[in-house]
Amino acid sequence: MANSAAMANRIREVRKSKHVTLEELAVQTGISTSYLSRIEAGNRGLSLENAVRIASALGCEVADFTSEFSVEDVAEAGRLDLTSARGIVGDVPNLTIHAGMGNGGLLTVEGDEAGIVPDTHTDGFWTFPDSIRAKFHKIGSVYALPVVGDSMEPTLVGGSIAFVDTSHRVPSPADIYAVDYGDGLMIKRIELMPRSARVKVISDNQRYGSYEMKRTDLNVYGRVIASFQWRG
Repeated sequence: MANSAAMANRIREVRKSKHVTLEELAVQTGISTSYLSRIEAGNRGLSLENAVRIASALGCEVADFTSEFSVEDVAEAGRLDLTSARGIVGDVPNLTIHAGMGNGGLLTVEGDEAGIVPDTHTDGFWTFPDSIRAKFHKIGSVYALPVVGDSMEPTLVGGSIAFVDTSHRVPSPADIYAVDYGDGLMIKRIELMPRSARVKVISDNQRYGSYEMKRTDLNVYGRVIASFQWRG
């Protein structure tokens, strides 16, 4: 797995020099635009198979944008039929960590400065049609997060999936966010208190109380922009 800023920049440079858009490259490689965007931003590693797909689509060599793979491995991968594996990379990573909505959730990993979660904590991807994908304005920063508990009912029920935009890490406007204030990852409604350095943490379920805390004690991982739940 290759992962370096120089490689990411070089892929973007080669793509643009060929006058190929991310959308066009996605069609030619079978790798989603959001995943390609993460690669070019240096937020996702590049597998040898995907490197071969990208090089083939851009009409260049893998060595044109990275030297992290051996010549022998590149040659071997080039002889494989990679078409059957196309489309396995989707739009939004599905995390294997969960967020609680009651007295403490579970946070088993910490993302980097950009809020990126390691591949070892994902178990697949959500893929959407173009009409839905367009509604995720920053889909490259979105993660699907399983939630448990009942403190956010009826807005979110236990077992639902929250789609969290990790580029939105300031709790404004008042909305639902993935946060941690010392007890683990949670999904809560957060509201900034006017003319103060405090925030209100709100449970939509009226059986649970709301309370205030210092804004500096609140770590915001992202804003919940959509959700999914089973009804049967």
